[in-house]
Amino acid sequence: MPRARLLKPSFFTNDALGEVEPLGRLLFAGLWCLADREGRLHDRPRRIKAEILPYDQVDVDHLLDELARRSFVVRYAVAGERFIQVTAFARHQRPHHKEPPSVIPPCSAQAHYELEPSTDRAPTK
Repeated sequence: MPRARLLKPSFFTNDALGEVEPLGRLLFAGLWCLADREGRLHDRPRRIKAEILPYDQVDVDHLLDELARRSFVVRYAVAGERFIQVTAFARHQRPHHKEPPSVIPPCSAQAHYELEPSTDRAPTK
């Protein structure tokens, strides 16, 4: 479920984020809206593309890998399910007090997985 989130002006002048291609930066901002109150969401590139970039010809799995390589997100797996953690989410967001607690397990050091192609790739026509 998409949620209302805030972006600070410094989001747009972040040098490291500026090295990410433009649709990757837009994707990153959109992930904040999909993430739960802990900054976690399911790692489902096709679904994420449908929710954030439905009109763009883009490989969201590749963009997620790029964001992970630059430590903006962590892609991890728990009990065979894949998840994403927005790394600085708690520092930049103050979720609404009525937002329900996260049902997604937190990331642990053992949960990180190698950046392998997802089986949930979105077509890039």
